[in-house]
Amino acid sequence: MGELLMLLMYKQMIGCLMYLLATRLDMAFSVCLAARYMERPTEMHVAVVKRILRYLKGTLNFGILYKYKADIELIMQGWSDSDYAGDHDDRKSTSGYVFTMGESAISWSSKKQPIVTLSTTEAEFVSAASCACQCIWLRNILDHLLVE
Repeated sequence: MGELLMLLMYKQMIGCLMYLLATRLDMAFSVCLAARYMERPTEMHVAVVKRILRYLKGTLNFGILYKYKADIELIMQGWSDSDYAGDHDDRKSTSGYVFTMGESAISWSSKKQPIVTLSTTEAEFVSAASCACQCIWLRNILDHLLVE
């Protein structure tokens, strides 16, 4: 019964943390990494989630703030990055990107790549391609909203 309770508690904690990712992009990588072990978490995985919660408690004032400033030009910028074979279980890489407009983040992601890449360059290319797709989607949304 203890294992079942730990599994339920782990899934609930991950669910709460995933909800918070809507405004806390600083936790995206660690929460997504911990979420990979929802099927069979160990005590170590629970300890990692508790550490994330302690980090969250110490950074309660972090988040996203959208402020109006007349002198800031609204230019969309995007960055992407990846690790290479960062998952020790299946050697898949993790891709991430973030887009900003003005001084604030408007879109971000941290995901495990669906394929095993054979080099750092290939992992970066997969990440850049994902970033480019999101850029096109964001640009279409901004065009629809008549944002220059």
